[in-house]
Amino acid sequence: MSLWSRIANAVRGDPLSREIDEEFQSHIQEAIEQGRDPAEARKAFGSALRQRDESHDIRVVAWLDSLRADAIFGWRQLKKNKVTSASAILSLALAMGACTSAFRLIEGTRARNGPARLYRRGTMASGATDAG
Repeated sequence: MSLWSRIANAVRGDPLSREIDEEFQSHIQEAIEQGRDPAEARKAFGSALRQRDESHDIRVVAWLDSLRADAIFGWRQLKKNKVTSASAILSLALAMGACTSAFRLIEGTRARNGPARLYRRGTMASGATDAG
């Protein structure tokens, strides 16, 4: 199975589960048509839930599916607790802004007083002499 189809399967969860269930049922029907007892055919294929999970793991990029599930859960929690979510997002935004401005301030003073300033002015001393 190609990587692109596995990525696409991570996004389309419900249709993939239905497709796996239909395939599982078609295999059982095929076994019954070949003369097996229905209970024996189901027992031979094992648990439907286990088969679905194994097929799902093969058809989906696991970490991407987990990331999608976590994002959905996080979105639900944000919608559920709006005031708490707004205060958390606001505090994170303020913290990131403060860190960015502190970094730019430190980087600006370092660039103004560092060796790059001397190099730009052409006054950087080199170890080689012209009279070599």
